[in-house]
Amino acid sequence: MKSMLRQSPTIFELRMASILFACAIGANASVAMADDGKPVTGGTVIAALNSTTIPTLNTQLTSSVPALFAADVWADGLMTYDKEGTRLPRLATRWETSADGKTYTFTLRDGVKWSDGKPFTAEDVVFTLMTFGKFNTYLTKLVPLVEEASASNATTFVLKLKQPLTATLDLFDKEVFPLMPKHIYDGQDVATHPANLAPVGLGPFKFQSWASGQSITFVRNEHYWEKPKPYLDSVVFALIPNPQQRMNALIGGEVNWFRPEVAQVRATQEASKRGKFKVVQIVNNAPETAVVDLNLTREPLKNVKVRQALFHAIDRERIVQDVYQGLAATAKNAVPTQFKELHDTSVNYDTLYAYDPVKAGKLLDEAGYPLKDGKRFTIELTVIAKPPYDAVAQIVQSHWSKVGIDVKLSALDQQIWTNKVYTQRDFDASVISLTGRTNPVLGVDRSFVCNEGSVPFANPTGYCNPEFDKVALDASAAPVGQQKPFYKKYAEIIARDLNQLALADSKVFEAVSTDLKGLDAQFNFSFNTHPNWAEAWLPADKQ
Repeated sequence: MKSMLRQSPTIFELRMASILFACAIGANASVAMADDGKPVTGGTVIAALNSTTIPTLNTQLTSSVPALFAADVWADGLMTYDKEGTRLPRLATRWETSADGKTYTFTLRDGVKWSDGKPFTAEDVVFTLMTFGKFNTYLTKLVPLVEEASASNATTFVLKLKQPLTATLDLFDKEVFPLMPKHIYDGQDVATHPANLAPVGLGPFKFQSWASGQSITFVRNEHYWEKPKPYLDSVVFALIPNPQQRMNALIGGEVNWFRPEVAQVRATQEASKRGKFKVVQIVNNAPETAVVDLNLTREPLKNVKVRQALFHAIDRERIVQDVYQGLAATAKNAVPTQFKELHDTSVNYDTLYAYDPVKAGKLLDEAGYPLKDGKRFTIELTVIAKPPYDAVAQIVQSHWSKVGIDVKLSALDQQIWTNKVYTQRDFDASVISLTGRTNPVLGVDRSFVCNEGSVPFANPTGYCNPEFDKVALDASAAPVGQQKPFYKKYAEIIARDLNQLALADSKVFEAVSTDLKGLDAQFNFSFNTHPNWAEAWLPADKQ
């Protein structure tokens, strides 16, 4: 506990500041009695984020995990999901799809206001799609298909597509499509706008301040549409890059929530037996797949036998056990197993690319890269310098070295890594964990569909295969119940071409203080949603 405070003195300061802040606001708040089990107002949640630097809070512009956690607090969208994966209305109260699957009509809530008090209308939805869509890594499939996006009145948003896209509704959940205020961004350079660091949103809390490298503070949004929520006065994100410090902070009661790295889950579960917090598994989670992207524009990675050899050389089960402590499974093919109605078991990396260093060596020989003085060639393996990516990269480095590849490990700050891999494309191989969201169109297609741009986390490998792009398009347009044959072909092509090596799909857990009440309602979500703290409340004696 004391060593934790010496390493991160700002956490204690945040706790004291939150208490003073709660007292100041609580004096003017209407506080109900806590002993009847009803929510009371007041108090602060301190949530630990795995970062000290966040380039933007606008998740239309990034899919960085810390920014996504924060966005649930200040942003909102048209819909969301409960823990069973059932779609729930948010700013849209209902939606209709035309018989031909090309027109979507959304009816919006009336009287909603932005956190600055300005009215929210359908024009904001149109503006968000047409202005931010080109920056959003998840909308790369939708934006080219938009024929017209319009607001027929203040509470009606109409989307017309050139051709059907079965996953369209998935693209409008609040995680993928957080709504942005037209009155703030209109006519401005949206990519560099100051509001990206001090956002105006529709969520339960509004931005207050950012202490660089220490914390980001959000306070109750008095204009929030879902009254009487939120109950808390504020949410403070403590920026703590070290995973052990984040866990220590929760154990010591200095923070109320953190998302443990998979390698920390067992230890966090053991510590939770003291009753101060609990570990919640997000059972219906979106796929989170550790992958190696390969730059197909460079030798020797242009050679498919080299790529096959690299896959055979990796003991993926060791990654599951050593990095993820068994709380993961080897990835089976390009379509994650979480998509139960779309995943075809006949394409299985466990058999197609079983761990076989001898076969890997033979393939490298056949590709024209025999051993010379114990080495075949040199490759740079680029990775973000934090868990679990660094641990995965170290195992990949070790295994490739055993078949004679000289692997130079380049562990970088996230922003430097992002620029190197996606903007400059100056890399050989890169390790990352990619999230698949609720449908292959979101987060899976982006790894394989031809991409000539530099959108972060969208296919940086130089893989452009018209055959695959057509299959992916046909799969996305096929009616529900008729998509699986297309996704089988989808998986077969990627298993043949291997621009990306899928390693392991991990499970997802979050840890939260038991001081907080309303947690069943707060954690009634699935896929990529995170706590927005609108449902949670603190009894008066815990504030």
